[in-house]
Amino acid sequence: MVNSVVWTPEEAKYLKAIFRWQETTSTLDDEKRRQQAEEAERRRQQEQQKPAGEFRVLVIGGRGTGKTAILTRFGKGTFHSDFPDPFYERGCRHPITLTVPPPTTTTTTTTTAKQQQQQDISQQQQQPQQQQTYLIDALEMPSKHLLSNPLLAQALSITEAAVLVYSVRDEASFRLAQGLAEFMREHFTPSPTSPLSSSATTTTAANSSAGAGAGAGAATAAGAAQRNLDKNRPYPLLLVGNKSDPPTLSAASDDPVAILQEERAVSWEAGAQAARGMRMPGPPSLMNPLEVGFLEVSAKSGEGVAQIFEVLGGEVLRVRRAVREGRERAERERMMMMAGEGVVVVVAGG
Repeated sequence: MVNSVVWTPEEAKYLKAIFRWQETTSTLDDEKRRQQAEEAERRRQQEQQKPAGEFRVLVIGGRGTGKTAILTRFGKGTFHSDFPDPFYERGCRHPITLTVPPPTTTTTTTTTAKQQQQQDISQQQQQPQQQQTYLIDALEMPSKHLLSNPLLAQALSITEAAVLVYSVRDEASFRLAQGLAEFMREHFTPSPTSPLSSSATTTTAANSSAGAGAGAGAATAAGAAQRNLDKNRPYPLLLVGNKSDPPTLSAASDDPVAILQEERAVSWEAGAQAARGMRMPGPPSLMNPLEVGFLEVSAKSGEGVAQIFEVLGGEVLRVRRAVREGRERAERERMMMMAGEGVVVVVAGG
């Protein structure tokens, strides 16, 4: 005899709900695995492509702003809520794809600047833009080093652009970001009265009066020389407000917008206004000084993270191109002046 169980209507309703929940969970798990497999394949294909170039970018900001979380999301596509991934605590290397304009061709020294500009425009109209892969070499500045001007200056000297991070839920980190932006502007702007120059002068005088050894003096001289090299060097900067992810709903409220506004300490408008007030040195052929871009992102959800490095990478390319064209234009003008003065110019062939 086979035993049978008779379910009450309430029990049957409960079991049906359980089965439906299991089906939904299974479907969501399958979809998540499929997306992860597609993302892994996409990253594998990107890594196999030989990059057209490399950008060394500084990621800087206050403690707890999510710098490592941004790099983990960018390099690995994941988010660790409890603790940062130690592999990404000092930076990461990861490819990105950018749309770049076609290269221009420099003509003979008899071409005027206006003719060269017209030729460049014509070339860009005839040739389509290209998709190229570039490698981002992102370096994270440890928060404990922000109080050391020499270490910060060294980090700026070995990079060509920076991501300045603050948390939209921490006003103190926002104020720190504004102070760091001012330090960076002064680092790259020639000014005999800048705090950086005064600090270097004070340090040198202190070493001299204390009878510092030759090693300390050499180190100070080397640091001053490097700072002089950085003066007027174009340095793109992007201000990023992190932790703009939607909040978790509570039993007391089901309005995510209201909860987000309660958790926010810095509005989007305040971040955008701060970025508009920041300026960085740029090449003479571009807008000088350079405007500072602004983004709000969520390392938790991944929204906007890839855009950080795409925007900054595009700006670095634009600056590189402007610097190169400025040098070529100056060289053409020099050659034309020499030709006008009857100087014979000998060009060495390879």
